[in-house]
Amino acid sequence: MSNGYVSSQVLANQDKPLDREKLCPMLLRVFCANGRHHPLSEYNNRNGGSVPPNELQMYTWFDCSLRELTSLIKEVNPEARRKGTTFDFAIITPDRSSPRFLSRDIGNTMNGQKGIDDNKTLQQCKFEAGDYIDVAITMPGSQRHFGGSRGGRDFDRRPRSPVR
Repeated sequence: MSNGYVSSQVLANQDKPLDREKLCPMLLRVFCANGRHHPLSEYNNRNGGSVPPNELQMYTWFDCSLRELTSLIKEVNPEARRKGTTFDFAIITPDRSSPRFLSRDIGNTMNGQKGIDDNKTLQQCKFEAGDYIDVAITMPGSQRHFGGSRGGRDFDRRPRSPVR
């Protein structure tokens, strides 16, 4: 850590690959926002539940990597295809002891550059069926808005790993 870089919080070990021909994919609910993550207040378990309005639904497997998710998002978001665009990923999971949600940062990718988080899989990030993926998409030259944007004490304030 003396060089100013933070290593990944998730170990990227090589699990046995899934046979995608034999295993049924799961529905993954992804929510993207420009330059920020959605506030946790937009995810609500009360009154039938609510989620942010800009939902992407995709079918994939637990061995899907963050780079693969980036590619799927770029297919439906042409603006995000620009070189240098950064994708910051977080898992949004229901709090088992209350009606609110918790957020956990899992990594980032960048168009045109390889990074340490590219090959992390949902499985390695401890993603569970029923969780959501929240993605902050930052275009080159734009400012990222972090700070208190996720709604208070559930925001994970650990330093982010840089994209190389």
